[in-house]
Amino acid sequence: MMSREEALALVRANVQKENNVKHMIAVGAAMKGLASRLGEDQGLWEDVGILHDIDFEKCHGAEDHTLVAKDMLDGKVSAEVIEAILAHNSEHTHVPVDTKLKKGLVCCDAASGLVIATALVLPTKKLADVKPSSIAKRFKEKDFARSVSRERIMVCTELGIPLEEFLAVALEGMKGAAVELGL
Repeated sequence: MMSREEALALVRANVQKENNVKHMIAVGAAMKGLASRLGEDQGLWEDVGILHDIDFEKCHGAEDHTLVAKDMLDGKVSAEVIEAILAHNSEHTHVPVDTKLKKGLVCCDAASGLVIATALVLPTKKLADVKPSSIAKRFKEKDFARSVSRERIMVCTELGIPLEEFLAVALEGMKGAAVELGL
C-alpha cells in the first residue's frame, strides 16, 4: 500500500485542475471516515478515494474512465485498489460493485459532492458549519446539486448504514481535510 503522500504526489503528477485534486482529497477523506466506521483499513480506503479519478483529465469520457487509470496504476497499487476504482464506473467497465470497498467508493464519491455543495451555500463556506441534518435535507431537494446521484449515495444502505448516519460519517471524514479543501 502506498502512503497518503505518495498517492497525492501521483495524483498531482497527473491532474492539473486543482478542483479535481480537491475532489479526490474529499473522497479520500470521506472514505477514511467510512472505513473507520466499518472497522476497515483506513489507509487503504483513503488511497482508493484519492486515486479514484486519477485518469479524469486523460480519458475521453465515461467510456474509458478508470480503464486509463488501471494502466496508470498497474504495478503501483494492489489489484484490490484497481478493481475498486474500475467498479466506481461499473456502468462502462462492467466490474461489479460487490465488496464493501467498492460500495464505499461509489457512495463516498457521490456524497462528497453533496457535502461540498451544502457547505458552499453557507455564508461561511466552511465544513465546520455544516450539520448532517442540513445535508439530509438537501439530499431530498432534487434541484439542489442536481448532478449528484442520490441513487449512488444510497449504496450506503448496502453497507448497513442508514442515509443520515452515512452523511454524518462522510461529513466528519471530510472535516479532517477541510484545510486542504479550503473549506
